[in-house]
Amino acid sequence: MRYVLILLLGLLPHGALAANRLALVIGNDSYSDVPVLEKAGADARAVSEKLRGLGFDTVEAIDQDRRGMNRRISEFTSKLQPGDTAFVFYAGHGVEIDGENYLLPTDIVAPSSGESDFVKSESIALSNLLDRVRKTGARTAIAVIDACRDNPFETVQGRSIGGTRGLGRIAAPQGTFVIFSAGAGQMALDRLHDRDEAQNSVFTRALLPRLSKPGLELRVLVSDLRIEVRDLANSVQHRQVPAYYDELLGEFYFTNAAIAAPVASALPDTDMRADLELARSVGTVNALDSFLNRYKANSDDYSYTVALQLRESLAQVDTAPVSRQADTEAVEAAAAPVVTDRRNVMRDTQVALNALGCSAGGADGIAGRRTKRAFSAYLRESGSDLGADDLGTAHALEELQGHSGTICKVAVAPAPAPTPKTTALSMAGIWNYKATCALVVNVTGQVRYSPAGGNKYNGRLADSLGQKANTVIYLNESQLSGTDYFPGITVTWRGRLAPDGNSFTANGSTGCAVYAWRVG
Repeated sequence: MRYVLILLLGLLPHGALAANRLALVIGNDSYSDVPVLEKAGADARAVSEKLRGLGFDTVEAIDQDRRGMNRRISEFTSKLQPGDTAFVFYAGHGVEIDGENYLLPTDIVAPSSGESDFVKSESIALSNLLDRVRKTGARTAIAVIDACRDNPFETVQGRSIGGTRGLGRIAAPQGTFVIFSAGAGQMALDRLHDRDEAQNSVFTRALLPRLSKPGLELRVLVSDLRIEVRDLANSVQHRQVPAYYDELLGEFYFTNAAIAAPVASALPDTDMRADLELARSVGTVNALDSFLNRYKANSDDYSYTVALQLRESLAQVDTAPVSRQADTEAVEAAAAPVVTDRRNVMRDTQVALNALGCSAGGADGIAGRRTKRAFSAYLRESGSDLGADDLGTAHALEELQGHSGTICKVAVAPAPAPTPKTTALSMAGIWNYKATCALVVNVTGQVRYSPAGGNKYNGRLADSLGQKANTVIYLNESQLSGTDYFPGITVTWRGRLAPDGNSFTANGSTGCAVYAWRVG
């Protein structure tokens, strides 16, 4: 389905990748059958006003029942066009049921018993809302969800519905960045104490000034925001650390650094790189023509040169000779189900914890009791600012892999640490590869890997499109994780090395399936 949507982008007229910025802002206070809130409406109004000042076309919705919420969502999604930026803000009650997060309209009725299916049918599933946004073809989707309060159904007679408080972890769609006002299972504070007369909640008052700060990239914004909210909550002995789920391609700025300066003829480089990734993943001449038309003023940029090379290659249909076996393997790799990135991140997290002496057990990709104990030991021994809910996230893995030596000095589990497995597998050498991308666009190339210490290898690759890149990979038993650094573009991928160590398959962030075989 994703490729069908991207294909439609490639068929649009030139200039269709130009992005508008639209926002849906919902704040629900006046609930009829569950506890009334105090600051959700004020938060929504403040965010809406801020976004309008930043050039967002904003749909504002205060105190909406289920029909009203659905109408406002439909109004919002009907305005979105392929390539647009979509921003969603929700403040109100929410509840996690069976692994799904539900946003509650003001007319939600508290059932008399544990009727979770009734609550599901009368609420708005967050995953459904995000999918509706992504189906519009919006290039960038950002959602801020401030629904991490006490479960409004906890006091219902009989079995409670949902978790005690807060929302559960999510798997964000590609191209989406989701921010929760608190971590999984945490409660977000409306105010710090009884004398706190601020109009907005603790989370929103920290968010608002950052939206208009020039040159503040989204990930830096969230990092600073998490620290401020954590410190404010700690001042009243409360635990609240906003969580985020990052599947965004490229960078995003609410306010560009040069917003007050005269408008330049060239568009921001970060937008250009993100649009090139989009056009490249489409793999059609029309998509690349749209990109080239939009960025004529940036014709000296390397990304523009890459796009020209890609377009020329597609027009001429360059077909380098590849063995029948390699071609068959590549097709099979493209058709094979992709292991979720979330489980791969958890596997790599377990490997990293073991390397730091925290004894997470086998790298099975499942956050069991031993893995959770190991991560808790890491947090305790390292003094990290991460929270328990950060286990299994990409930013937590990055922090773990940035350490070396032994962090956990006391064994986490009574069993002795597993003896490292000895293996003759190695990535050192020369490899040929074939990448089968969207719409059966084929790229061939060669890469040479050299040992860089431990399970790390550095490499240099060149492909049939004339592109070159530095690459870094990690080999954990038979699991591979790599990053290719093209000028202006970064591609991440994960794969598996064959038992004989002479071939591997992988899937990359650009949607390409890769088959590689050793030649030296």
